[in-house]
Amino acid sequence: MRGNAAILKEQGNVAFKAGQLTKASELYQRAEQADPKDHVYPSNLSAALYELGDYKGSVDAVCRSWSLLQDCRDAKADLVLRLSTRLAKALCHGVRAGTITRKIIDAYETAISQLRHAATERLAKVTNVPAIDDLTRSWEEWDVTQAEYNEGSQNADDCLNRWARLPLFCKPLDHTKEFFPIGTDAVIDLTEGWDFQSSYPLHVNKLPLDRLSQIAFLFGGVGDGRHVFGTICGLHNTYKKLSKAKQAHFRSHITMLDVHDGMIARDLCILMLLHEYNTAASEKARVAISATLMYTYLGAAMPSYCYDKLQGVIKDLQKRLAATPPDLPPWLHVVADTIPAVTRILEYWTKTVKSTHEILAAYNHTGLMDRPDPSDVMSSPGINPELKQALEAGRMAKRESIRNMILGMSDADLVRRGMLPANASPAAARAFLERDMDGIVDAMERMMAGNRVPAFEEDWFRHTKVFLPPQELFKAHPAFVQGRKEIKEGAQMSKAAETKAINHIISDWKPNITLFDLSHADPRFYPDLDGYPTLDLDIFDTVNQLGEFVRRDQPEDLRLRPRGRDALAWQTCDAFFREVAAALKTLGSRIRIELICGGLSEELAKMRFNGDLTRPKEFPRKYTRMWLSNVPDYTHGPMNMSIYVAPNLQDHSQAAVACNCLLNTGAWANDAEFFHTYTFLLPGEFPRYLACPVIDEHAIMGNLVLGVKSLPRPLSELATRDELITWLARVLFNTFIHGHSLPAPTNVRLPHNLVAFFGLLMHLHRVGYPGHWLSDFMSRVLSGQLLSDVPPYDDVYPIAVSHRNRRVQPRRVRTDPWLVDFENIIATAYHAIPFPIAGALPADFSRSPDDIVVWEAHVQEAEFASHRFANFTGHSPHDPRTHLLFYRSDVATADRITGDVRRIFEGKPTPAPGTFFILTAQEYVQYETCIRFRLSKTRYEKMKQEKWSTVAYRNDTGDVGK
Repeated sequence: MRGNAAILKEQGNVAFKAGQLTKASELYQRAEQADPKDHVYPSNLSAALYELGDYKGSVDAVCRSWSLLQDCRDAKADLVLRLSTRLAKALCHGVRAGTITRKIIDAYETAISQLRHAATERLAKVTNVPAIDDLTRSWEEWDVTQAEYNEGSQNADDCLNRWARLPLFCKPLDHTKEFFPIGTDAVIDLTEGWDFQSSYPLHVNKLPLDRLSQIAFLFGGVGDGRHVFGTICGLHNTYKKLSKAKQAHFRSHITMLDVHDGMIARDLCILMLLHEYNTAASEKARVAISATLMYTYLGAAMPSYCYDKLQGVIKDLQKRLAATPPDLPPWLHVVADTIPAVTRILEYWTKTVKSTHEILAAYNHTGLMDRPDPSDVMSSPGINPELKQALEAGRMAKRESIRNMILGMSDADLVRRGMLPANASPAAARAFLERDMDGIVDAMERMMAGNRVPAFEEDWFRHTKVFLPPQELFKAHPAFVQGRKEIKEGAQMSKAAETKAINHIISDWKPNITLFDLSHADPRFYPDLDGYPTLDLDIFDTVNQLGEFVRRDQPEDLRLRPRGRDALAWQTCDAFFREVAAALKTLGSRIRIELICGGLSEELAKMRFNGDLTRPKEFPRKYTRMWLSNVPDYTHGPMNMSIYVAPNLQDHSQAAVACNCLLNTGAWANDAEFFHTYTFLLPGEFPRYLACPVIDEHAIMGNLVLGVKSLPRPLSELATRDELITWLARVLFNTFIHGHSLPAPTNVRLPHNLVAFFGLLMHLHRVGYPGHWLSDFMSRVLSGQLLSDVPPYDDVYPIAVSHRNRRVQPRRVRTDPWLVDFENIIATAYHAIPFPIAGALPADFSRSPDDIVVWEAHVQEAEFASHRFANFTGHSPHDPRTHLLFYRSDVATADRITGDVRRIFEGKPTPAPGTFFILTAQEYVQYETCIRFRLSKTRYEKMKQEKWSTVAYRNDTGDVGK
């Protein structure tokens, strides 16, 4: 047996050196079983288990080895030293990770004490000074870890709570939120997938009974709520197909989340109108409510009776939300800390008087024939040449198809479609067709892009900018009779009819007040406090999208068939909202809808770490599916999704999170460049580094879809240690040093700050990477001993895939400018960090979350941060670009430091460490008023005595404010 054990050990050594740690541990374990009296085998096993991150198993094996070794008089000092060091490290990591408990520590108390003492006694016989230093540091770390562990787990929970509230993104210089009250996407039903082209049905009937009561959807960046309404209808259809037994277990939850209070308030009004629709006593009342829904959802202006109905809903909501608890329908919930923000915007809507004339003047309706030529769109500044070439090739193929289709039509069809003069001879007609072919193809291309033939109402809308009311309410609008008649008969609206209709609208109609937010009363933009939204859209695209959804169960040729010329927007909207209302009525108590005003990543983090204290405990913290719209365009793309969104998916194969790309579609050469810019990974590498499956990688022209895997993953599935450390260095360096963004429509945003980077480390531990890989990396960062050949990227975004192969001469980079930022993060999260870090902290670092407080500095208006400046430079104050510089003005100037950050990072010795630092994370930034940030009280007092200065600056241009 001993011979077998020796052979197994040698095989284990070969596997260990090859990095096959799981195989090595299995071989060492078999060797120990073959010869349980030899201390070498459990010693080797402890090393393999430690490298695998199995710290409890490593402690067990060390203690078994020590029990055999302690009576050996000839035990080598080096071996005892290695075992003792490994024991201390495994204990630290196991306790921090939660895999080693008090019971285990108590069980091995004697062995721990003996092995520590034995190693100390043998130090005189050891000549390896680094090994001695490692032993000393490891046991000192254990002393700290054990003392902190004895304080209990409550500190960890408190730290997680505080950690969840740290800002993940660099702030924009102007915190005003952009308001897009009307969306542009096709309606999505998450029970069916992401759109008609991306089918990914949720097989509810196959879910176990316990899952049937946990169906939950989250809409991040919910916008106008269209996808929520589509999913409500989908849930209704799903519910109807279930057996009675399964219907009894069916429960669903929808979370509507948006960072803008105006969007949440607007969606809440729509939901309450749907509630009133379901409780209305007559069809006449339902028609009036349905008309109000249409005008509120899509219109710039509405009849006064619809405005009165909307104002009644707004005032009713004010009363309902003021009650304790809020008096809402049983299926509707507004999270408590969202109510003040919603109430503020509701009050604005009730007290603000706006002009119908002004809002219609601000409405730039772009119909099918008014759209820019597709070739003009593809010539937009900054559009990627590869994407432009691909789009142009696709467009030319489509135009050729249209041309061939026209040439294949009969003369009668061409006349009927208005492509040929009715009275021309066949020869003259064909000559006309050949002569005007390009113009006809242009018109057909535009109509096919909008998937519709313009209805007569679109001609009406071009004159009036309002929808026609339903026939049941038309008698209230006699001024519309003549104009409607003329257009419906195919004639141009006469000037008299147009004037009569417009005068009626101006005098008797009201603006859609839900299209306004508080920015329209901001004196920075509107000195008279009377701003109006600029509406540049083809609203009939949205009407058509609602219609396609209503017809979704029909065969494709019928579903995609354009609406008839006589169709009204009212008919489509009425059908859409009637279906939503019917779904809510049938589902009743089997559906709950909650509304949250907040950032997507931040709110999900609070849910994960039990920081969502104002949400009922029974509400879900994990979701079956999530749709993010194009929020990731603003929040660091798939990197943020994998770290801060995907962990909130339920752990089953049908769970998924999806988004699209709208902010900067033209910037990307391909999907690989999209992934690489945000993550420094290719789509195929994503699951191996982040344990996040990529279901669909086609983000640019389709949808990006990520799945979920149960965590932690076996180390054999993940990146190697060298791969991980190289990648972490690249991510960190590009958090320190930033590239440049072009203006819209190719504006790429990478706003993650060092809080987000540290969150990546915390997430990687959950993924399954050993804690000592992560703590060793952070130790080098914090000690200034990080040696790397990876260069940061400081050119224009996006980042070409070829950049991943760039290397420079290995050098020790300066990390000291960012250590105070790390202090704020580590002190806040200290007791919740899942790997030991105390031994790596600089001597002046705080370890107490209570020592980190928020400070406020008043600022002078910075010209470079203003909207006026942006008009000349293209550098928008909405870009998340703020860093804060703190410095001793007797050592250097702010301009000198901010202009030299890259060279300082690369090792330039001046300014010296300790004379300045940079904060990538801020609590609040408004370039005209104040900035709030976190610092330890101890550090602040020291800086105050030394008369430090601070400035805000853009991390791309280096422009400095005061």
